[in-house]
Amino acid sequence: GTAGPAAKAARQGAEVAGRAALRGATAVHGAVQRKLFEGEAPTLYRLKADKYAHCYGSQKRNNANMQHLAPYITTGVLACMGIFFVVFPLMFNSNYHDAKRKYESFARQNADALSTQFDRGQFSGEGRSHR
Repeated sequence: GTAGPAAKAARQGAEVAGRAALRGATAVHGAVQRKLFEGEAPTLYRLKADKYAHCYGSQKRNNANMQHLAPYITTGVLACMGIFFVVFPLMFNSNYHDAKRKYESFARQNADALSTQFDRGQFSGEGRSHR
């Protein structure tokens, strides 16, 4: 059917808001990009001259060798950290209850063998029951 004037106005308002949000996100991204990757590093403020440029390990200036790859490398590092600290624990913990049930049934079936394995020392069952 045909949309009423209120629906058209709402759709136009949503489009305008979407474009404004996109412009804002693009501006923020550009500012962060310039601050983090294109600007001068804070450590370079300490010594403005190239006095030690001939020394090994000196800070290289005006070297845009891999500067264009910095955002992609940073994104890759952050993605790997996210996978390592979020996805892997969730993935390994997804079958926790099943693994726990299997272990508990194994421990019940082999309780005597498991208890004789550690029957000496301060953690043995006899030592705890006498105290």
